[in-house]
Amino acid sequence: MAMKNGWLAAVLMVGMAVGCGEGGSSGGAPGASQKAAAQTANTGSSTVAKTQDAANDAIVESGAPGSTSAKSQKSYTAGTTINYQASVTVTVDLDALNGSGQDMFPNATGKFTATANGTVVGDGMNGQVTYDVHVAWITDGVFTDPVCGDSATIANGSNWNYSLVIQWAKTDDLNWSISATADVNGALDATVTHDGTTWTVTGTVTRHAALNFSRSNGNYSFTFGIHGQHSVVISNGIETHTVISTMSALDHIVIEIDGVSFGPYTLAQILWWWFFACNP
Repeated sequence: MAMKNGWLAAVLMVGMAVGCGEGGSSGGAPGASQKAAAQTANTGSSTVAKTQDAANDAIVESGAPGSTSAKSQKSYTAGTTINYQASVTVTVDLDALNGSGQDMFPNATGKFTATANGTVVGDGMNGQVTYDVHVAWITDGVFTDPVCGDSATIANGSNWNYSLVIQWAKTDDLNWSISATADVNGALDATVTHDGTTWTVTGTVTRHAALNFSRSNGNYSFTFGIHGQHSVVISNGIETHTVISTMSALDHIVIEIDGVSFGPYTLAQILWWWFFACNP
């Protein structure tokens, strides 16, 4: 599983600093058109990942106020009350501000609802809830890639389902932990603008995400792990490409374009070779 401690920004900075590294390519160095196809596909398919992350945080926060919002670096007594319900509906506004008054979801705009239904076992000190989550966009969702400048649009009315398991253990207000494990296998139908050209991006995104929020002796920490695969087709009405991006570990990412495989790469090498943040 790919693990990320703290903020993705730190990983990205390291990626740009290390250069091409060791990596490898079974199809030789990618050409400009292959890089463009990969960037377009990634911008479209990563919308599922970003939506899932935002939905996960909102649902976790609904039963443990402050447990995810503490990531904003504002002082919170996070997790003082843990009370998850069997049925939860939250509306996520991608233009919302965090506790420090900053954009909670940079480079994204739009609103969607996440409806979670499941079974709760345990109490406010120890327990688990298993949810079936339904995501439904109530506006268009627009995501902009800050690296290559592409934008992806998920249409109003788009929806998909995924599973979410939340577990918690609490000793007191200064010592607790919450883990959230989410699995999505969602159909993708997005529109991406790349270098002034509009592309349709269709296919599937399979993703396993594991999040951990905790306080130990009052010190807050957050860890995040992912692995998965994006398998999509991009088309601008003139040319069509099939792009498959597979992350089996942080240091093992393979990109296949029209049957030609490149990699495996580390996340840092992906940033150098392909000039985008691979985010399955």
